[in-house]
Amino acid sequence: MNNDVGAAGTLCVILRVPVTLEDEIVEDIRRRLCELTEKDVTLDVRVDPELDGALLEIGPRTRIAFDFGDVVGRLERDIRSSLGDGEATGPERVADAAADAASAPLHGVLGTVQSSGLWQALSRMKGSSAQVRTRVPVDPGLAEVLGRRLSDVAERQIQVEFVTDPSMESEAVLQLGPDMSIDLDTHEQMLESLESALAQREKSRLRSADTAEAYVAQLVRHIRPTLRLKEATERGYVEQIGDGIAIVRGLRHVGAQEVVQFEAGPYGIAFNLLENAVGCIMLGAEDAVDVGTAVQATGRLLEIPTGPALVGRTVNALGYPLDGKGPVPLDNMRQVERVAPSVVRRQQVSEPLHTGIKTLDALVPLGRGQRELVLGDRKIGKTTLAIDTILSQKGHGVVCVYAAIGQKATTVARVLDILRERGAMEYTVLVVAFSNEEPAFRYLVPYTACTIAEQVMDSGGHSFVVFDDLSKHAVTYREMSALLKRPIGREAYPGDVFYIHSRLLERAARLRDDLGGGSMTAMPIVETLAGDISAFIPTNVISISDGQIMLDSGLFNEGFRPAMDAGLSVSRVGGMAQTPAMKKVAGRLRIDLAQYEEMAQFVKFGAEVDQATLDQLTRGERERELLKQDQHCPMPLEEEVAILFAAVNGYTDTVPLDELRVFEEEYLRFLESRHQAVLAAIRDTRDLAAATEESLHAASQQFVREFESQRAAARPAVR
Repeated sequence: MNNDVGAAGTLCVILRVPVTLEDEIVEDIRRRLCELTEKDVTLDVRVDPELDGALLEIGPRTRIAFDFGDVVGRLERDIRSSLGDGEATGPERVADAAADAASAPLHGVLGTVQSSGLWQALSRMKGSSAQVRTRVPVDPGLAEVLGRRLSDVAERQIQVEFVTDPSMESEAVLQLGPDMSIDLDTHEQMLESLESALAQREKSRLRSADTAEAYVAQLVRHIRPTLRLKEATERGYVEQIGDGIAIVRGLRHVGAQEVVQFEAGPYGIAFNLLENAVGCIMLGAEDAVDVGTAVQATGRLLEIPTGPALVGRTVNALGYPLDGKGPVPLDNMRQVERVAPSVVRRQQVSEPLHTGIKTLDALVPLGRGQRELVLGDRKIGKTTLAIDTILSQKGHGVVCVYAAIGQKATTVARVLDILRERGAMEYTVLVVAFSNEEPAFRYLVPYTACTIAEQVMDSGGHSFVVFDDLSKHAVTYREMSALLKRPIGREAYPGDVFYIHSRLLERAARLRDDLGGGSMTAMPIVETLAGDISAFIPTNVISISDGQIMLDSGLFNEGFRPAMDAGLSVSRVGGMAQTPAMKKVAGRLRIDLAQYEEMAQFVKFGAEVDQATLDQLTRGERERELLKQDQHCPMPLEEEVAILFAAVNGYTDTVPLDELRVFEEEYLRFLESRHQAVLAAIRDTRDLAAATEESLHAASQQFVREFESQRAAARPAVR
């Protein structure tokens, strides 16, 4: 047959295959060739049992070879799909799957590549020119078809060029720039496994076509074809190793934050890019790595597992479990380093995040999507504040992530025990790097925790993440920088310590409703020395966050818990993140406390005061006393509103200070037992409607009368 285009525009094509194809399959192939070439195609199918795959001949010089691994791969996927749908998988199903795979030989290979991560490869590709190197000549017209397919995947224009190289070992390679290529052959192990299994089978038992198809289908179910992603980067070698840092030479094309693999097994991250060397932080034990050990760039950024399977687990900075509950599923991997959501993807923070702490909810409220900093000296309740906020999220649909950065094992164990006892581990993830771990783990912990919480936000949920604490994170970064011989700046911290914290905290946001409406709220903790809020790290993080909660050691020593300094604490979101009920009582509370602080300064100097000033002092003292709260005892919204309502409306003015705690407990118990409707109205509507407020006034007056009567009855009689 003459393989030239006829006078009428007919293209004559020969298809050589090792097995006989049914007429329907042949016609389907011919029809697809007509669509691709935009010509009338005459297809001549010739069976050649010696062939390992299919060979398409177009003209005397153009040949396209197709490895049967792709056909088997598509066959395997179809079988898996049918198993998932509960359909039968007999010989007829196997034959149909093979027909589908063979009927699209020009699209099969590219489709397999695309399903195996072509988008990630194209996103890392520099430039817009790709090259396909083949062992046999290929019709140049396919370059345009392949270019369109790659452009669709990459969402930008990609030009493709075909180059023939008979010396190649692979059938075809897609070259994406000088540093990366994709082998278009399926994994050789798949074909070797099939060949080995078929060779061991007695040929006399495979004489029937149905028996052979059923046996092949059974083999294919247990073989998963993959594509080899080759990284053509240069290999380097270790020049210096120690203290969790490796100095590597030879990796000229490695990128910042790129994962590198040492020949001995462990991984690292390219952290410091110099002119002739790369400083890498080790992600494993350095015992197996020595000077001269080969190092290979991977072309990937660090990824960790995320998703609902992590809830309730304790993991390290790489997502490996530390709780002995088995492995963490790896089907939802996510890059640790991600760009923060842009301004156009965010919406205003307006939905409150209930903390259960009266002082916070009334004076410095938190909103979903906010970044609220907690500052204070050692051992004055910073971690307690964060833990109580986590405990308060029970039943509110918020996934909490606690990042322990460089903490002692005893401290982490104590936090874990509290969360378990209160049932908070049902919605919490602990990400831990102990103080004796490598610097890389202590550095990565907050980013890992942020990534886990960010996945919840991107899925349309709400998350709350605690970084405890960023002071230790800054010290770790200083340690790494010193080992990498980076210049040390102000207060012995590198100048870009601001950048490492800003790119972390900027990821906290509340997304627009059309993007799912999810949110991630961040509570970073920073330790101060002698209450110095103007130190380098505190001021850095203050400038990044949306407000700060300053804990004062003087108030703490006076027994005020939580020891929040109302003058230095602020929320830049303010009343926008408060419920209407809390806003109504908190407004008057702020005014009363401000007047109390001002008047108290005069009283200290012995100034005489009138009755109105004395009343202000009396009310302020009692309101301040009622803001005290035991640790790990968060309150629901309705109870907070009720007790603050009683304080700002003067129902506690006649109660002695030492009896206010008893008054609070009995008042809430009284409302719970005899005025449940009032509490339910506040809880359900989150507002103080006129009717609810009137009922609360009546209930408060009734309780004050009963409380005064009980006090009078308990008071000893005076003779």
